[in-house]
Amino acid sequence: MKKYSSGLEIKKKIVNALQKGPISLRKLETKLNIGYNTLKRHSEELEYFKIIKIEKTKEGSKNGRAYLLISLN
Repeated sequence: MKKYSSGLEIKKKIVNALQKGPISLRKLETKLNIGYNTLKRHSEELEYFKIIKIEKTKEGSKNGRAYLLISLN
């Protein structure tokens, strides 16, 4: 039986993943195996406390659609 991660554990995983550089929210979802909405909610909380920065960008987009790029502050 799998134990769910606490909010603090998820936030730690996000910050640790961003140590290597900026990453899109979708790629982070795949890398951490955590749901998109859960990651977005915790990322917005980290952004509120000025730990990370969330940008909406089209740079490097293959299909021309904007995506969320997350980086450490």
